[in-house]
Amino acid sequence: MTCGFSSNLIGNRWRAVCAAILVVAVYLLLAYGTYSLFTSQIPSGNDFYPRWRGTRALVMEGRDPYSDEVTLEIQQGMYGRPATEDEDQVAFAYPLYVALLVLPFSFFPYPQAQALWMSFLVLLTLAAVMIILRTLDWRPSPTGLVAISVWFLLFYPTARSILLGQFSIVVLALLALVLWATQRGHPILAGCCLALTTIKPQMVFLLIPFLLLTALRWKNYGAVISFFALVAILLLLSSFVLPTWLPSFITGLGRYQAYTSIYMEGRSPLGVVISYVLPSRLSSWATLLASLALMGSLVHVWIRSLMGRGDACQALFLTIIVTLLVPAQTGTTNQVLLLLPLTYWLYQWRGSRLATLSLSSVLLAGPWILFLSTFWQRNGEHAILAAPLPLLTLAILWWNRSPAGESPSVLVDHIPQPHDRIGQGWTAADES
Repeated sequence: MTCGFSSNLIGNRWRAVCAAILVVAVYLLLAYGTYSLFTSQIPSGNDFYPRWRGTRALVMEGRDPYSDEVTLEIQQGMYGRPATEDEDQVAFAYPLYVALLVLPFSFFPYPQAQALWMSFLVLLTLAAVMIILRTLDWRPSPTGLVAISVWFLLFYPTARSILLGQFSIVVLALLALVLWATQRGHPILAGCCLALTTIKPQMVFLLIPFLLLTALRWKNYGAVISFFALVAILLLLSSFVLPTWLPSFITGLGRYQAYTSIYMEGRSPLGVVISYVLPSRLSSWATLLASLALMGSLVHVWIRSLMGRGDACQALFLTIIVTLLVPAQTGTTNQVLLLLPLTYWLYQWRGSRLATLSLSSVLLAGPWILFLSTFWQRNGEHAILAAPLPLLTLAILWWNRSPAGESPSVLVDHIPQPHDRIGQGWTAADES
């Protein structure tokens, strides 16, 4: 028995080493191809460049990445001139500890760094696919796995995130890991991954309190403690490196909110849609009422979930949707979070090939068709693109409810404990 165990352990380690070598080789080949065919020819990655340049200024030059001088250099690097007031100011604008993630890429010239970063995002997307499928205990055929992976990569918010070098894919992968770790009984890992999602706080400002309250409700104290411990470490480490970073970050946050919402004229995605339906004198009030209704519904679903009488999946998915619909500062790249509920529903409907093909085709082609049909109006992404995917996801969420107002049995009734098998259909007994 001992020899058999040792032999099996050695075999597992050898397979892990071979898999790691293969991943590194694929990554380097992908980065080389991306550099040769794209980043060395076409300057881009507008969302990655400010973080790359700010990190270089901090690490190599000992300068404040939030300073006006560094921001001006970023503008010069991107626009070839200072930005005007009606343009994206492309400031560093992220928590300082995001530099820890960018640090390995900051030592390369930008074209190489961008190629490495984009390739990293591609592999991270594929990793998110695997994590989500493992959480669901969904084992598709090799052909099905390839199809799902390609669908993830070509999904409009994902593809746009990769091209822009966005951090939204990192947040998606971390949240997927939070759910997997919670399911498998690894509370410390779940709490640490949740803490790391704060690199882009506008994506998780509602998700974090919900997941922490749920952890407290089910006495998953390890996740809560590890979350606050890692956040404290990140804040202290950042303050040690740059004592003035927090005031600079908070000051820049207000400016960031203003100039990143220019393309939507300060309106939320919900407000953009309503403005197309109602006259301007009514649209602002209608937007306010619709936003309050969504927030009220979210609070109601949270309370039911935390009391053990509602569906935690419904609460989680509605939290994602409200995060994307209600705030004025939200971009289409943040909509990668919709892959969590959408993949879940594709898993639930996998028995109906017509339903899964129809839904996946609409979700894949629809945003691209809308983008191409509206591109000429602004020579870029139109504001209307911020709304259709979250609204469609909201419609699916509502349609999945049972007539009695309870969620169907295929959804969970609480975030699973270590003994629960969320992958077995994500189900739990109704405690109401």
